[in-house]
Amino acid sequence: MTACIFSRAFTRLQNPDMPDINGNRSKGRSVERLFWMLLPMLLCCPPMSIAANPSISAASANQIKKPVEFPIKYASVLYSSGNHRDPFINPLLGKKKTRKPDDEEVSRGTPPPGIAGTYIAQATLHGIASRNSGKVAVFRAADSRAYFLRKGDRLFDGYVKEINDDSVTLVRETRMRSGKTLTQDVTKRLRTP
Repeated sequence: MTACIFSRAFTRLQNPDMPDINGNRSKGRSVERLFWMLLPMLLCCPPMSIAANPSISAASANQIKKPVEFPIKYASVLYSSGNHRDPFINPLLGKKKTRKPDDEEVSRGTPPPGIAGTYIAQATLHGIASRNSGKVAVFRAADSRAYFLRKGDRLFDGYVKEINDDSVTLVRETRMRSGKTLTQDVTKRLRTP
């Protein structure tokens, strides 16, 4: 049957005035009709494989090169602002807060010499003595000298709140810009052997 279709198609190519199966005569459409008749046959036939061709060895069949894939390159255009703001940046997110916080610690200035100029963090507790008049704490200051402190005596950033048998409680004061004074209890203990 396919041979009959092919023979009729080829004869129509040679003689375009020949009527088709329905009796219609069409000039110049025979090539188009031949294409549409051959298309299903081409789609149904399997393609010839490399292994069926004896001129190509099996080793070279495995070494067929794959096409090289190149990475996609995108055209990039740099934005030149020309002294204008960038339209792609949200101006509300770009604002930097340059204001200082309202409550920050006020500088105390230069410390005076002696225990009055020693920060609580710099002072080390070396001993506690008991007397009839009360307890006395022995501290080593930043200048490496020993000082005897009683309850209420001041250091550079605080004062002695309480003296116990094995520890001393100091109060660290922080003055803020808003006028507040924050206090923090610091306990220093004697080192026991």
